[in-house]
Amino acid sequence: MADSPRLPAVELDPYESSEPTPMHLAFSVGHDGEMTATVVEGSFEQVYRIGESFTTPLFIALCRSRGLLPYRRRRQHAGTVCVRATLTDHDALWASFLELSAQLEARLAEVACAFVHAHVAPKPR
Repeated sequence: MADSPRLPAVELDPYESSEPTPMHLAFSVGHDGEMTATVVEGSFEQVYRIGESFTTPLFIALCRSRGLLPYRRRRQHAGTVCVRATLTDHDALWASFLELSAQLEARLAEVACAFVHAHVAPKPR
């Protein structure tokens, strides 16, 4: 099995906060002069420990398909992936990953059984 997809090693600014930024309201004045309020979600880093050789590339591909930048800190294991996103994005990413991961596991089990039946002769009795 080839190595997992290459992720950039990140050197974080020591002053960069990994603490979540809270939700806040942003106020703006519309064309008609009315003030509107918009809820803005803050982002935070989440560390995912996927750990399996087939599901880690799946998780990385899901992150990239959603425009998120997966990365790994120095000396982190290949199955560990860090992502900075909003709570809504993290929830949607994880839900998609769990669904696709279950499908991948089922498909791999089918392929493994078919391979064993095709290449291993049954023991004569």
